Amino acid sequence: MDLIGLRYFVAVAEERNFTRAAARLHMAESPLSRRIKDLEREFGAALFVRAHHHIELTRAGAALLPRALDVLERVDGLADVVREADATTPRQAVIGIAPEVSATVRDTFLADLAAAHPDIVPRLYPASTEPLLRDLRAGQVDLALVHGPVGGAEVDSRFLERQPVGVAVGSDLISAGRTSITLADLTDIPFASINHDSAPEIYRNLDDLLDRHGIRKRITLTGDNFAGLAHLVASGQAFTLVGLGNGMANRLFYGEPVAILPIDGLRAAITTVAAWRSNRAGAERLVADLVTTAEALDLQAAASGMAPPAAR
Repeated sequence: MDLIGLRYFVAVAEERNFTRAAARLHMAESPLSRRIKDLEREFGAALFVRAHHHIELTRAGAALLPRALDVLERVDGLADVVREADATTPRQAVIGIAPEVSATVRDTFLADLAAAHPDIVPRLYPASTEPLLRDLRAGQVDLALVHGPVGGAEVDSRFLERQPVGVAVGSDLISAGRTSITLADLTDIPFASINHDSAPEIYRNLDDLLDRHGIRKRITLTGDNFAGLAHLVASGQAFTLVGLGNGMANRLFYGEPVAILPIDGLRAAITTVAAWRSNRAGAERLVADLVTTAEALDLQAAASGMAPPAAR
């Protein structure tokens, strides 16, 4: 038995699904399944009851899980023990960041972190909201700046910013000089988005909203293909929704024949939160310092100066 095998067991036990566990571990499903079978042979007992698309822990697996978690948390905490003994050793922090997190949130957080905790060296880890939350629960990310709301017993969060949502649409599809738009104006144009798995709850609510306003046509791109999204909108083949702040999706359209307009009669917004794992033994001090920094952010000045971009 080794620590990697224990990590694999914990991932499968927490996800209750080999496919999700493999995605969380960034590996293929077949080698993960083989490694779990090797672990079961080594223990001489089945750890899981396997069913179609779902698994459950056996009594042996349920008994092993809390002890495996304890072992891994203690091992993960060894680096902090060494760093605390040697004050000159910098602490490495992995900060997840979702695409639509504004530059204001990002830069303010990093500046405040450097001022309050100069011994922490942040490493930004860009990804979409749902993959970041999976990595957060797995202990591969220390704190994540993602789009909420964020739920679940394992994750705590703190509201940071709310950006109003606007429409990005090809300039040729609207009249010159227009300063706002309604969703009713877009019913003949497909709505384009990246893969909904990146933020399932957000896209589920968004689909309901578009359906209520008579927008039925959809183009869903594979993965996080924001560049492809920009091409579709700039060429007039689709429209999309973006934050009216300074998130990445908004900046993709800079220099393109695209108008970014507020939506009349609709109060939609993208909410950004700081999220962290509730139970992360072995890294309490690091996470606590990151959380304290996030909770102290003052973004009021940024919010007051966040005017919708002009059509471009």
